[in-house]
Amino acid sequence: MKKVAMACILLACSWVASAIPPEDEPLQLSPPQTRALRRIRARFEGRLQDLQLRLEGRRLELAQMIRSDAADKATVKAKLDEIINLERERQQIFVDQLFEAKGQLRPAQWGPFRQRVLRRLLQERRMGGQPQRLGSDPTSP
Repeated sequence: MKKVAMACILLACSWVASAIPPEDEPLQLSPPQTRALRRIRARFEGRLQDLQLRLEGRRLELAQMIRSDAADKATVKAKLDEIINLERERQQIFVDQLFEAKGQLRPAQWGPFRQRVLRRLLQERRMGGQPQRLGSDPTSP
């Protein structure tokens, strides 16, 4: 079921990518919207960075386990489950952040904003899944 959900997300991202308008299409955010989006991003950023560090640590542990001649199948699978759970948590936090941002946007802004988010997700996929540092862009989820 987990694999099916991930496949659906990737398919949806791939399908939407062909309809993404240029990045320079202005969102025309008001100053309060810009501040709200920055606050949302700041509030979630620490949690996402923490999860990313934990994920990297667990992945390193998994790699070390597999390299070992004494690797135990059950232990390796348990470590993989830890990684999957952390990844799920990271994705759920991302969705929470995305929909909080949506609550700050007008319907006409949501479409271009969502498309920018999808573009970034696709770029991350092409770069091996490593999240990009989004800098000071207030439209970043």
